[in-house]
Amino acid sequence: MSQAQTDDSTAVEIPLKYPIQSGGQRIEKLTLRRGKRADMKAAAKHSKDDADQEDFLFARLTGLTLEDIDALDLADSKALQDSFRRMVGD
Repeated sequence: MSQAQTDDSTAVEIPLKYPIQSGGQRIEKLTLRRGKRADMKAAAKHSKDDADQEDFLFARLTGLTLEDIDALDLADSKALQDSFRRMVGD
């Protein structure tokens, strides 16, 4: 897992109910940084599929790989989605 960008004090930590393994490391929490327009543009360029765009965006905002995002338990994935929606005010 690459280091998430946390230059903004508004980044959110999300504890995982079901930790995952990535690169030989156990990941027990995610750090979700605030997104920028550039993140949305990159997600749109990545795929036209909404689910693929969301996965790409979440990977980019957490520093995880797409494979790590796919490995998240559905409960943890929902927590990530909910945190993102609260962050953007949706």
